Amino acid sequence: MKKWVLILFLVISISALGQETQSVKKVDWNGYTQLRVSSNFEDNTTVMLRRLKFWLYSTPEFSPHWSYKVQVLFTSWMQEKFFLQEAHLIYKTGLFSFDIGQFIPCYSLQWTQPDYQIAAIERANVINTLFPNASLGIRDLGGQINFHTKNKFIETSLGAFNGYGIMEYRFNSSGYMLTHRTAFNIPLAKNKFQFGYSLQFREAEDMQLKHLLPDSVLFTGQDIRYNLFALFKTRHWALQAEYLTADLNGKKAQGFYVLSTINFKKSQVVFGVEQYEDLIAETNNQPHYRIGYNYLINKDKIKLFLDNYFQIIDGSMENYYASVQLQLFFN
Repeated sequence: MKKWVLILFLVISISALGQETQSVKKVDWNGYTQLRVSSNFEDNTTVMLRRLKFWLYSTPEFSPHWSYKVQVLFTSWMQEKFFLQEAHLIYKTGLFSFDIGQFIPCYSLQWTQPDYQIAAIERANVINTLFPNASLGIRDLGGQINFHTKNKFIETSLGAFNGYGIMEYRFNSSGYMLTHRTAFNIPLAKNKFQFGYSLQFREAEDMQLKHLLPDSVLFTGQDIRYNLFALFKTRHWALQAEYLTADLNGKKAQGFYVLSTINFKKSQVVFGVEQYEDLIAETNNQPHYRIGYNYLINKDKIKLFLDNYFQIIDGSMENYYASVQLQLFFN
């Protein structure tokens, strides 16, 4: 699989470079890296390549209706694996658009926000666990129809997917997954106010849902999830929150997060709280807190993160981790 990914990326890259010689540029590219050091100042210090990501995408000159995107990733968190994340086509007509291929199902708020734009150094634990394909590669194979009103007061999506993510492909599978998300955008002068919900239904067969069920359990049955979210953003301040839940044959996992940012010039102060209750008896379900500071050297293109992540148990700070991360774009 890795060989074919590299060949595909190379072919498209050559094609993209070939377009540079033409008067109209039909293909563009970008990418970035995130280098991180984390420590609890006791017995665990790690240095990692959090992300090395590249993508190719068509420009508006490619076609008035069609576009595409191909994205690859290398990360220490995946044991230094280099793999294809996204490869999908988009067709737009009027107020509708259609996605087909391998991409992120439209669900929740924080997974519609690129990781390089998020103020927190990581998405909330509940997002990374209760998103439909959380431990399965986030992306999935399928199709999605999207609609928005002319003023984007309503944005809604409906998708149908394979339901097993991208970490493995099953040739003989009876499962499937349906997703739906609707967001309402309320104009408030120059401020942004958005709220909405997400729904997911999946027929699953022998699925390992890490960080949701014990590793020894393979889930078969109906996986029903929903999500509520809200965002309020001004020029200097932003607040967003989400609640997510999953019902696995009548057993319920749930959680929430609240994230606030304060911006002044090139500085960004981050405060967050999150709590996640899984279906693993041994898990610590106490809330986590985040206090961070980001220095936007060149907006999101060159960005320095300083992050503190911890729990407060019986009045004392526990499970503390400090992280420093440098984010650098290539284009």
